[in-house]
Amino acid sequence: MSQDKIDVLQRALAREKAARKQAEKILEDKSLELYDAKEKLEQSYLELEASLNKKDSQLQGVFENIVDAYVIMDLLGNILKMNEAAVSLLGFNHAKENFNLIKMAAPEEVQRVLESFNILFKKGSLTDFHLNIITRKNEPKLVHINASIIYDNGTPVAAQGIVRDITLDNKYKNRLETERQKYSNIIANMNLGLVETGIDDKILMVNQSFSKMSGYSEEEIIGKTGKELFITEENAEIIETKDSKRHRGEAHSYEIKVRNKLGEDRYWLVSGAANYNLEGKVVGSIGVHLDITGIRKLEHQKEKLLNDLSKSNEELKEYAHVVSHDLKSPLRSIDALVSWIKEDNKGKLDPTSIQNFELIETTLEKMEQLISDVLSYSSIGSEKNEKTDVDLDKVVKDLIKILYVPDHISINIENTLPTIKGERMKLQQVFQNLIGNAIKFIDKEKGFITIQVKSLRTHYKFSIADNGMGIEKQFHNRIFKIFHALNKSKDSTGIGLSIVKKIIDLHEGEIWLESNPGEGTTFFFTLKK
Repeated sequence: MSQDKIDVLQRALAREKAARKQAEKILEDKSLELYDAKEKLEQSYLELEASLNKKDSQLQGVFENIVDAYVIMDLLGNILKMNEAAVSLLGFNHAKENFNLIKMAAPEEVQRVLESFNILFKKGSLTDFHLNIITRKNEPKLVHINASIIYDNGTPVAAQGIVRDITLDNKYKNRLETERQKYSNIIANMNLGLVETGIDDKILMVNQSFSKMSGYSEEEIIGKTGKELFITEENAEIIETKDSKRHRGEAHSYEIKVRNKLGEDRYWLVSGAANYNLEGKVVGSIGVHLDITGIRKLEHQKEKLLNDLSKSNEELKEYAHVVSHDLKSPLRSIDALVSWIKEDNKGKLDPTSIQNFELIETTLEKMEQLISDVLSYSSIGSEKNEKTDVDLDKVVKDLIKILYVPDHISINIENTLPTIKGERMKLQQVFQNLIGNAIKFIDKEKGFITIQVKSLRTHYKFSIADNGMGIEKQFHNRIFKIFHALNKSKDSTGIGLSIVKKIIDLHEGEIWLESNPGEGTTFFFTLKK
């Protein structure tokens, strides 16, 4: 081999050796870089694992403590995992037994459950699904379900769902709906017209009664204002004032004249109040309407009747005075003629004629007393005397002093009589008549008259008792009627107790009696405080 070839080979070996050393150096550097990368990767993995463990712990805490029932199941409905809320709701624990959620559906709901699974698989989620189930404790429940599919690399592997018990909510909802329907029916059919308006006074709702009383259908009313449909120009200002008050939250009642669809004038009594939203803000008003047209017509008729009655009473009063004067004049003339005849024939008349003349005089006296009593009876109530404070204790004591009381009769006032508002002369007439009757009809050797009073809530109750002849029960009501006298004496006209009753009626009281023949009589009467 020549030297040239040897030199070429040596140079080639030297270059290869240098290249190998360089390659070893590069490989050594790369190994160090890979080692460092491995160290960093292992550290990152440890940090990621720690983070995942922390997140898993957090999710497990949420899973366990969520208020609603949470379940995870396979695609056939077998329970894989559930929280404590689910254990409580469904009545079984997946850790102790296997169970399929589909089997909990009520028999009539199974088909719906299968259909819901198809929707879940196709869409990946199922929301607002209501289902009737039977729990492990055999309790029927209505539940609300929101569910979704769990994927692994895009492949469905399980499903998860939140199950909420809405059994009580549904009962409350149904109950509220029942109550709402009940009150809606009441509102629709009550005789009062109900109207709800917005803050702009446009009508939002009316019931059937309001449609009937206004003459407009619901469609014709909704969206309009009351001023457009019913209110006359003369009452427009009143409505504006009332609406303004309602917008300020004030409630009120008022009467207003309106015009219905037929153009008829009607009178409504309106009670209105503000309507509030949940934030307490006024959003409109609610008004209750009562048609009082009939009442107003009756009031007008009543006023007319009262005016006519007042005129009639005045005319009757004048007539009574005229009749009294015209009747008494001939009676007095007859009485004078009888006296003249007796005087002119003194000593010439036989006993029978004298007795007949005495009967004529007695009859004349009774007739004159009867005319006076009728006049007195007709005048009671027609006089508009102002009521004043009347001390009845003084009135009765003064009355006893002027009445003729026989020695064998004693009158006892057991307690102090009150002072009341009334007409003194009329009240005196009541006691005078009752005490006088008691004196007149006492037939015992020792007579007793007892006067008492008792305070009631709104009235005083008086009693005047005697131990006289007594009155049979069949006459207890008749004696208060005019011209019903039990004793046909010349002093009795049968009008006295009628006058007493009329006076007591004017003082807003009542009168009645208790009595048995031979045992005496007690008259009771009340007078307003």
